[in-house]
Amino acid sequence: MTSCVRRSTLTQECCWTPHRDLIDGRLDLEHQVTIATGFAGTILPNDLFTDEEKSARFDAVDRAVAVLRVLERSDQPMSLSMIAREVGLGQPTTSRYVASLVGHGLIEKVNGNRYVLGIGLYILGQKSLHRRDVRTVAHPYLETLHEQFNETVSFALWLRREVVVVDCIEAMQTLRQGASVGVVNPWHATSLGKSILAWLDPHEVDVLLKEPGLPRYTYNTLTTVDQLRAEFPLIRERGYSVDNEESAIGGRCIGAPVFDQSGRPLGAISISGPVARVTDEDVLSTGARIAEIAGQISRAMGHSGRPSRETRQS
Repeated sequence: MTSCVRRSTLTQECCWTPHRDLIDGRLDLEHQVTIATGFAGTILPNDLFTDEEKSARFDAVDRAVAVLRVLERSDQPMSLSMIAREVGLGQPTTSRYVASLVGHGLIEKVNGNRYVLGIGLYILGQKSLHRRDVRTVAHPYLETLHEQFNETVSFALWLRREVVVVDCIEAMQTLRQGASVGVVNPWHATSLGKSILAWLDPHEVDVLLKEPGLPRYTYNTLTTVDQLRAEFPLIRERGYSVDNEESAIGGRCIGAPVFDQSGRPLGAISISGPVARVTDEDVLSTGARIAEIAGQISRAMGHSGRPSRETRQS
């Protein structure tokens, strides 16, 4: 079996590298605040305020965040009275928080007297996400799955219409499913590929499926467009897909998609093993666990839990 390259030896081409100075820890805290927000950061001395003043300041932060959370959960612009009711504060108090957040660009006023989240939050979020190495974020979750199941776990990204393995941990067993970083998986015959495909923009899927031929790897490989499309509703309903000896005889893989902040699949994770250990009876419980872990990775990457607009239209 092919040995799995661990994350510490991966090539830089497979990832997005965080700001090097932040990695090396050479920047002081104020400079890091400046980089993270785009504004000059000032860190106040810890003994500048009394305990009561510190408590009041943190209460204010909590209330401001509560206002943002209320707007985040709403699909429609909200009036001041609606926000106040949801937060549980009086309207004058809520008005002060809203005005401050508007001033910082974190809330925007629309349609005269209603409010939505502002572009400032998007800018802050983008700066944070651009400094995150997706493999570094995902790897501890892979370790959790590996420790629980002792089977090969993989993380693949959707790159230029290819399913590329960027991290993996092989099972510590003699008989195991092999995996290697850099391997390109067939998207129609693997749980990684099908997990991603089921959640892509339907127009993008149409283009992919127009390409000539779906190669057969085993007697179970799905080789027609109709067969492949027929699996998509079940994959979306369950939150995971199954490769039932479709890419290799004797092997079964269960995979689940990982989403980015926009709700688009950026990749998928999977567990792979021999059918004697990853049995039919294991599929439901194992699949649910993989979907749960994939959801945790997605949230760590900024996904809100809502599908993208393109997926909702499929």
